Amino acid sequence: MRVRRDTTRSKFRLFQDEQEIGYIDDITVGFRGFAASADAALAASAAHRALARRRGKQEESRDSIEDFLVVERGPTQLVIARAAVLATLLPPDAEGSPVAGWGFEIELLPEERLDIFATARARVMWRALRSTGINRRMLQFAAEILPSA
Repeated sequence: MRVRRDTTRSKFRLFQDEQEIGYIDDITVGFRGFAASADAALAASAAHRALARRRGKQEESRDSIEDFLVVERGPTQLVIARAAVLATLLPPDAEGSPVAGWGFEIELLPEERLDIFATARARVMWRALRSTGINRRMLQFAAEILPSA
């Protein structure tokens, strides 16, 4: 994952293989490009679990990344686990985003909002998406998926 500074929309834009995958703004890290809201919610759950492990605040749990609910609060959809709100789902074409598809964003802790820490947290989340294979559900990488025989 590469990070590029961007002063027009957010602090940084995130790229993988020249495909834009997300952003870092003042208080959140977001990833976009999922074909369905369920894919974005699953990705948010995986990313949040990895972030919680990195923060050292997650006790051993037998919950899987599929143990979450999507709750609507007015026009906002939240991904919620048993303990807390994990992420906010972003519908396609929200705020004229340059990346198509559904997305999610996770709020950073105040001490993680410095550029170097925010970038490190974004890398943790991206590694989680890649290690679980959820990144292959992103529209940016749809051409990489081979059709079944």
